[in-house]
Amino acid sequence: MMQMIFIAVCVMSSNYTTQNDLLMNNLMKFYSEDNNMEKMLRIINGESPISLRIIDWFATNYAKKFFTVYEVGGNRRFKVYVDYKLKLKAYSKRRFDPFCRWDRITIPYVNGTFIQTTIGQLNFFKWALENGVVAYIEKHYADIEDDMNARNSTSRRKPVTSCEENGDNDAGDDGNNSNGNNGNGNNGNNSNGNGNNSNGNNGNNHNKNKTRKKREELSISATKSIKKETVEIVVSFN
Repeated sequence: MMQMIFIAVCVMSSNYTTQNDLLMNNLMKFYSEDNNMEKMLRIINGESPISLRIIDWFATNYAKKFFTVYEVGGNRRFKVYVDYKLKLKAYSKRRFDPFCRWDRITIPYVNGTFIQTTIGQLNFFKWALENGVVAYIEKHYADIEDDMNARNSTSRRKPVTSCEENGDNDAGDDGNNSNGNNGNGNNGNNSNGNGNNSNGNNGNNHNKNKTRKKREELSISATKSIKKETVEIVVSFN
């Protein structure tokens, strides 16, 4: 049984390595053309006005909120958020991420220099460069940045909610615990007999501890609403 498990793990690991190798071959071919490597390096090294944070916000929030669609190659309508989610589902976050997270790799660059990055970062920027995402962000940078700053400032202003008080909860009322009857000989108080609860907080602890803020969508998806678009259709006859 142990041998079978070991063989299964080896096969899965081998498949994972093979997939990464195939993806890397495709990525290295892409980055050896059209100065694509230099375009990516300008962004991740902070030499471009576009930051990784802006790119991530655009793909995950702005394009989702405004359902950003534009033409690529003159005849293909590219829906940014929809395509981003499809790629994320196909590759997972490890293989599709603008940030240099997960397992880092070192690849040769020029003049004996090397670049430290990840497969996920290389794959994300390949998608962003191939589909004009970077060019679109450059053109609409101010709008995207304003949306990001406005949403973040709104999120910071929201107060953290506390647990709701319940007068009939197990903690009891008036500093008494759940055994607040007279059966224990302490007039409805707990074992320390001083009217305080067991943690010594003078019976004033009514579960008012602040709770973790519930996760919520930063941007509401435009696909959940009706969007009207004007699309030019050309019909040709032979």
